[in-house]
Amino acid sequence: MRLIGEYREVKRIVIDSRQVEEGDLFIAIKGSRHDGHHFVEEAFLRGAYGVVVEREVNVPEGKFALIVDNTLSFLRSLAKTKREAFGGKVIAIAGSAGKTTTKEMVAFLLSKVEKVCKTPRNQNSQIGVPLSVANFETDCKFWVVELGASQKGDVAKLVDLVKPHVRVITAIGEEHLETFGCLDDVVMGNGEVFKDMTEEDVGVCPQNVSHCYEIPKKITFGDGSELWAQDIRLSKEGVWFKVKGEEVFLPIPSLAVVENALCTFAVLEALGLSWRDLKDHLKDFHPVEGRFKTFQIGKWFVIDDAYNANPPSMRKALQTLSRFESFKIAILGDMLELGEGSPRYHREVGRLCVELGIDLCLFYGEHMRFAWEECIKNNHRAEHFISKEDLVEYLMDFTHLEAVLLLKGSRGMRLEEVLDA
Repeated sequence: MRLIGEYREVKRIVIDSRQVEEGDLFIAIKGSRHDGHHFVEEAFLRGAYGVVVEREVNVPEGKFALIVDNTLSFLRSLAKTKREAFGGKVIAIAGSAGKTTTKEMVAFLLSKVEKVCKTPRNQNSQIGVPLSVANFETDCKFWVVELGASQKGDVAKLVDLVKPHVRVITAIGEEHLETFGCLDDVVMGNGEVFKDMTEEDVGVCPQNVSHCYEIPKKITFGDGSELWAQDIRLSKEGVWFKVKGEEVFLPIPSLAVVENALCTFAVLEALGLSWRDLKDHLKDFHPVEGRFKTFQIGKWFVIDDAYNANPPSMRKALQTLSRFESFKIAILGDMLELGEGSPRYHREVGRLCVELGIDLCLFYGEHMRFAWEECIKNNHRAEHFISKEDLVEYLMDFTHLEAVLLLKGSRGMRLEEVLDA
């Protein structure tokens, strides 16, 4: 490690030069698409006090550069130091679906008790997690960290870094099968969140997969557990349900968010807090962009769940849509990264649309052709599109109808562009 220039105290650590503000430290990470070293000059121009790099760079007067062997390793070491200095509780959230919403909900309710830091947006990767932790404030009582995974070993590395007191799996299902390989590996990969638990640590997971893991001290949620939802009612205003006789309301018309709430209640129990005392705050909880956001466009009630999709989240979204009494339109984009099983999973989507009685199914993308074929085979009303422009043009013929529209697809399909149009 070598210092060029004069060190100055920095206020924040940044890896995207476009986000640099006065007083930041810019760490030049070599990614799969971009090398941060190409943006060092821009970072200085935007006000960075210093940069961390792996090679010599030009350093303006009054600023500094720290040259290290590996910038990502340096970032991890900063995060590790921050974690070792933290005296509060760390909650780590893994799973195939619902991680971000559950993370937001846990942090939202905990903020009613004490100061909380949480993973920004969905920065849950091998870079995003150490970056988040390195920027967390140590005077918080709780850190809520989202852990992402695309292959076995990913969660284990992040757990080694954040050393959580409460370890959570939100749901298990088919995800990232191109890199995980099979559902068994998804189960085991997410289960790495329970690695090296101490006697004080608590594990939280869905009841239906709890038998897959050895968890010394655990709380489960969902059907068959003590924390399960009864009397679920859905409307455009949101969802109502009961847990142990207590009524809960969330202003989000989603069955998936019911599972997120049950998981959140389990986390609160693991922390020794009463979810009964905090549940009424959920009436003010709102999802992040692209995750079951709802709004009215003329006669249409639109559910924007276009941020991402995999088979388990797609099933929940369609089951939710089926609960509405209006004319139901599903606008569905490809579920990506499912490997060789992709045709089968997309055919299952088509069959589910038929079984649930979705009135009109509009499929977009190469893989959703398989879903469309299943619908057509069963004489179900459906169309397939390879361009968003054609999809939008077709959709405009239904503006006169009172309808509920669901948009759902993988991030790479960018279905929000349909809404924009």
